[in-house]
Amino acid sequence: MSYPEYTSGYWYPNNFAEPIIWMPVVFAYSLMISGSILLFIAYLAYILNIMRKLMSLMLIVGLSMFLVILIGPLADLRAPDNAWKMIVGPRILPSDANPGFSLIAFQGAIAWPLAALISIVFVLLYFSYPLHLRYVETGNPVYRILSLGVSDERKYAALEKPLKILAFIGSLALLTWLVYPATLFMQTFNFVWANSMALPFIFFAEEILMDIGIIVLGIWILKAFKPEFNAVKPFIAIIAIVSAASIVSLLIQVGTWYFKFGGSPYYTAFTHLYSFISLALILYLIAFASSIISTRYISLSIIASLAGILGVMVSRWNFVVKAQEVSVTGLGVVEAHIPLIEYALIAGIFSIGIFLIIVLGSVFPVGFEFKRGEGL
Repeated sequence: MSYPEYTSGYWYPNNFAEPIIWMPVVFAYSLMISGSILLFIAYLAYILNIMRKLMSLMLIVGLSMFLVILIGPLADLRAPDNAWKMIVGPRILPSDANPGFSLIAFQGAIAWPLAALISIVFVLLYFSYPLHLRYVETGNPVYRILSLGVSDERKYAALEKPLKILAFIGSLALLTWLVYPATLFMQTFNFVWANSMALPFIFFAEEILMDIGIIVLGIWILKAFKPEFNAVKPFIAIIAIVSAASIVSLLIQVGTWYFKFGGSPYYTAFTHLYSFISLALILYLIAFASSIISTRYISLSIIASLAGILGVMVSRWNFVVKAQEVSVTGLGVVEAHIPLIEYALIAGIFSIGIFLIIVLGSVFPVGFEFKRGEGL
């Protein structure tokens, strides 16, 4: 069977009806997954006994983002009335109905509930004694219930070992999320995704950059925009390293596309992404340069954080949405019309995450400092 040839290349009829298969709401999904990276960093920090003063911030922000990530793919379902079946009866292993291993079913029905449950238990235990102190201060019975009966420093100190075990198990449960959803997209038959072998590295570096940017902004807010340099310094260094890694990984991917497809009709599929990649690279360069300079002028760490976060958003939109405007054959590109409702859904998912951060941040004492000598 032959298909018509258009000036922009070969196209299947369905491409004209709906060029974007995964609607842009998945863009929000791919960004909220950064919460899993933030939880992973928090668990490693607890195990290694570092950054303890920032643990509460990382846990609350990470958990808030992680708890809402499933809204992304559920909002994109063509049959939302069947959404519950993915949770209670996921088709993970190959079968007659599902010819291959379903990564999205595994992540949604097994990896997410496991990591979410561990994280909720960890957060409750971690904040137990600080919540008791808040109960003593305010008399609010909610804090007494959430303190789980941990009413003195001796009981709280006894939780150190169980918490480290939970942190270790939680970090293992989050391992699959470190390169997700890049691995999911590469499973999908999309010409750009299938030929973007650096995608897991790009997404991983960008997720760390976004998380660290959020942490730095959180420090500024918690300290009423008067943070100590020592509190921001280690994260400034990480922003410099990860923004540089993001630049290198993007350039490697662009170079790979050129050497593999340069001069062929397929190369247009990748040049379609170059304008957004250029903008992301500029933002990453700003993040890198301002993070270097902020070792002398701490206020520039705000610019480094914001530039890094914006760069991640631009790059992620490019790979998640713009890449789908390429034909499945790789020989055509069409600009998709995105309804306003999609932007509203994206804003809604981010709003739910922000709402959870505000709620959990008002219940749990974010920013409390340990009294047993742990340092940053």
